Amino acid sequence: MVAAVRNRPILIAALLVIGAILASFLASSGPIQWMDNGMFLADASQGHYFSQTLGPLDHPLYLFVSTALFESFGPLVLSFMNSLLLIPLAWAIYRLAKGVGATTQQALIAVAAAVLCHCVFWVSTKAEVYLLHTVLVIFAYMIEFKDKPRLGVMPALFLIGVLTGLAAAIHQLTFIVLFPLYVHMLWQHKARILVTLPGFVVGFAVAIPGILNEMHNGLSLIDIGHRYLIGIPDRTTEQSWQGSLFRFDDMWHEKNSVMLLLLSLIGPQVVGLLLFPKRPALRVLWAAAIMNFIFAVSYNVTDRFTFFLPGAVLLSIIGVIQLYDLLPRKGAGLATASPLAAPVAILAVFAVYASGAIQLPVHKETLPFRDDIHYFMVPYLTDRSAEEFVHSYEKSAPEGALIIADWTPNGALRSAQASGLLKGRTFELCEEVQDIDTYLKGPGAYLARTSYCDMIGERFALETLPVGYELRVK
Repeated sequence: MVAAVRNRPILIAALLVIGAILASFLASSGPIQWMDNGMFLADASQGHYFSQTLGPLDHPLYLFVSTALFESFGPLVLSFMNSLLLIPLAWAIYRLAKGVGATTQQALIAVAAAVLCHCVFWVSTKAEVYLLHTVLVIFAYMIEFKDKPRLGVMPALFLIGVLTGLAAAIHQLTFIVLFPLYVHMLWQHKARILVTLPGFVVGFAVAIPGILNEMHNGLSLIDIGHRYLIGIPDRTTEQSWQGSLFRFDDMWHEKNSVMLLLLSLIGPQVVGLLLFPKRPALRVLWAAAIMNFIFAVSYNVTDRFTFFLPGAVLLSIIGVIQLYDLLPRKGAGLATASPLAAPVAILAVFAVYASGAIQLPVHKETLPFRDDIHYFMVPYLTDRSAEEFVHSYEKSAPEGALIIADWTPNGALRSAQASGLLKGRTFELCEEVQDIDTYLKGPGAYLARTSYCDMIGERFALETLPVGYELRVK
């Protein structure tokens, strides 16, 4: 009886973790998704396991894994990929939390807090690269701060190098969030840290076909690395992703996307961010989280919150440990319930918004069937707006027709075709489409929306449909 009472908090924490992961499966957006998410699903259907380039938007390891999943199990299982990845992520968070001093209960609560964190949960319901990347990053930290050492120093360092290479083959954010870990390892292990280099090469091997192809096309290794890191095709070109980095000057103008990122601090994460930890191991995690936060909050893109997953996970661990240290024993229940702070607060605000009592800012360019507040702010509720959009085109655009769209609806159209819908239709981006007149004489040409496609609307007469327009000769 005494043992059962003693284990009750652990059981509650474990059930919270299980419930959080199951909620992600239930909230999945399915195999038809908007924008980049839809394009990732469509790319996986092409059967190309290896990227042919290594640019800033290439994700060689993600392409390999997603293509393998699509080929083996189809689009539905692939759409659940990130929900499935929550399982190894949960294990890595648990082991890392134990390694930096958490109790079993605290480690489980940290897992629940991380999974229910806005940015982590949102990405888990979409086809996106950041969750697989976060799994690899957290595994690297877990191996260094292991609570039960099973590997010797050299094998552990080599494995961290492999994980670093794998993570880098997904996203350049790797070099920011793992920098504090490498500083710590250099301090701890001195020259032995060099064994991570061959490990990195092994992990990064999936990107080698793209590198070789780039070299065959005349780029040097320096130019390839330069473009991969900051998006410059060659060192003489001015256009690059540098223009979006560390744009603190533009944060107020883009305050809506900044606020979306700050939703990931609701709960123990804000405690982890604001209170500098006393334990040395937690300080390493905190440094990584702070670096990730500064990068993400100042990165001038709409979905900057998706770049904050590793930091949010680390702050979940730090915050939960700090909460239990701060609160008296009688207040431990608040710490146990802290993972629910984000979903409860966000769902409450959404309920008030849905009732019409308050107005919240939305994107000026709307999409059919999609409520931006629901889509971006409330990942805990299923959003199948892209699927509804596609079904409308199944009815209005006959086989053989051309559908012209900007990037966001184009992702929905292409992922739908990868799932077996919209057979025989041709899709083109507004800025790339040609030979529209050929389709006008046949099955027809359609425009998903006029937003970002003014050049099309000016050339043709538009006949309004329930969704989008049919193009006519003026």
